[in-house]
Amino acid sequence: MNTRRTGYGNNRSRIALIVVSVGIIAIALAIIGYLGYCHYQHEAEEAGAEAEAATAVAIAPKELLGMEKMTVASGKDALKLVKQSHRGKIEHVRDMAIMHYMNTNGSKFLTLWTTLYPSDRIAYTEAGKMAAGMRNWGGGWTSNLNETTIAGKRVYITSPDGITYHYFWADHEWVFYIVPHNFSDEELKKAIQTLDLDINKQKPAIARPTPLLSLYYVTSRPLMW
Repeated sequence: MNTRRTGYGNNRSRIALIVVSVGIIAIALAIIGYLGYCHYQHEAEEAGAEAEAATAVAIAPKELLGMEKMTVASGKDALKLVKQSHRGKIEHVRDMAIMHYMNTNGSKFLTLWTTLYPSDRIAYTEAGKMAAGMRNWGGGWTSNLNETTIAGKRVYITSPDGITYHYFWADHEWVFYIVPHNFSDEELKKAIQTLDLDINKQKPAIARPTPLLSLYYVTSRPLMW
């Protein structure tokens, strides 16, 4: 009889020990999970900070061929300006900016549009869609549209009037569009090299989770997305 009670008591002790062990393991796993979550949150916050730092304005150099950057508009304000003067359907835009570069006497001038997309694939697709829109638009947009390689980049080139030429290309998650005035071929090449994200070792921005604008419609010239 005493042996049975002793055995029963030992079983209870074993069960209690197992319960305590399971509890300790559960607590340890919860702590590990919490620490992992904190680490993930920290990395996500850092990534978000990087994305905010590499905005459509910041991605453009402060100086281009000795000309200082002047921001015309960014974000929603840039999109409003684009909406007033363009036609077409644009999707997946994360950020956009419009900037001018001009030398001191005004003889040399360049307008730059920078547009951020969620991924490389989407950026290259949107650049192609822009070119396709120009092919369907007619006039100089269509007849002067060509593809060429400048500074190692596949660049689309067109001119609505045969005088002023427009250049645009994709680079990582970005699409760059420039309209230079009084630029030589060599200066144009240097300008595109200055904007090159690989040459300048700029880390492309991590796309924000929510688009600034997922879809909008615009009316006539100059960018035919």
